[in-house]
Amino acid sequence: MTAKVLHAMTIAQSLQLVRGQLKTLESRGFEVKALTSEGSYAEIFEQEEGVKVLHVNMEREIALKRDLDSLFACIRVIRAEKPDIVNAGTPKAGLIVSLAAYFCRVPVRIYNVLGLRLETTDGIKRQILLMAEKIAAASATHLLAVSPSLKQQIVELGIAPAEKIRILGHGSVNGFDLERFEWNEDMKGKVEKKRQAYGWTGEELVIGSMGRITKDKGIDETVRAFTELHAQHPNLRLLIVGDYESADAVSEWTRETITDHPAIVHEDYQLDPVPFYHLMDLFLFLTKREGFGNVSAEAALAGIPVIAADVTGARDTLLDGKTGFLVDPDSHRDVLEKLDKLISDPELREALGAAGREWVRQNFSNEVLWEEMDNYYRNCLLERSSVLGEAQ
Repeated sequence: MTAKVLHAMTIAQSLQLVRGQLKTLESRGFEVKALTSEGSYAEIFEQEEGVKVLHVNMEREIALKRDLDSLFACIRVIRAEKPDIVNAGTPKAGLIVSLAAYFCRVPVRIYNVLGLRLETTDGIKRQILLMAEKIAAASATHLLAVSPSLKQQIVELGIAPAEKIRILGHGSVNGFDLERFEWNEDMKGKVEKKRQAYGWTGEELVIGSMGRITKDKGIDETVRAFTELHAQHPNLRLLIVGDYESADAVSEWTRETITDHPAIVHEDYQLDPVPFYHLMDLFLFLTKREGFGNVSAEAALAGIPVIAADVTGARDTLLDGKTGFLVDPDSHRDVLEKLDKLISDPELREALGAAGREWVRQNFSNEVLWEEMDNYYRNCLLERSSVLGEAQ
């Protein structure tokens, strides 16, 4: 009998985090469908992945009435689909879909923890988010964590015991498609076209940032550090790729500086970010918290050194001093010193970048993670069939 898997994410755009994974599981004998809110990327994902995408609209922020509506809608979908495995990732889907799967008595209920939003909150909001995480974890039969430091946080916060949590391989959400990052003639053409569009000659030294433009991602600190260093290094450029978000918005000064500074280039969210990494000479990742810092590993695959905040999830994406540098996210001086070190030493940039590319290639290919996921699903099914059999 074919096992039916329902893979859930809060918003359609998040499905890109598992590109290739669902199609691979289908090819290995699982019957796979996705569940997410309505969105333009859902149709693209459905066509590329070859799996059906079901829709239940879910709010990313706390919205009690709409959350209850989403819960009941999820229950209806799960009752109709009768999956053997529900894998719910991203915070709101983790809560709503895991809870719905619990009420529907789905045999294997996996809460795939991709990060903890509560880490950068306080007060009543932190308590609400912590309670939501505990409910999601209690509703699940199994938990996945996408990095060792995230697992440690889950345990320390009392969300779930260590024995309930598994990390696949060395971590990450989906691993990485190594071929996408190859420096070939096609990639060279894409990069040169972008460079010409920006009016760059190749003499510039480009600091890169990729991801949502929010306080949580450290964009305020990134822009501040760049503007200070640009005064000393006029050839510096800052390339920011990502969309602004109204929730957790950056300061007005940061937004105005990104718009007005002649040495800053801003591009909106990109379905294919790889050419932009290849435009960068070093990558700055001052996030406040992550599950696993995908953009940091992607930058390494493009052969550029990474400076990352020493916080949950980000610290697992590099080897400090070997493939890049970890910095104290609360120390502006530490950030400036590490940046200046790499700006001033092209040989060090090249050495760290080469080491980072090799390290990520060896440890985080998506084929390795997909194999781990396949085995994990099969083991979960065997374990639950044994437990349910004993309970009958």
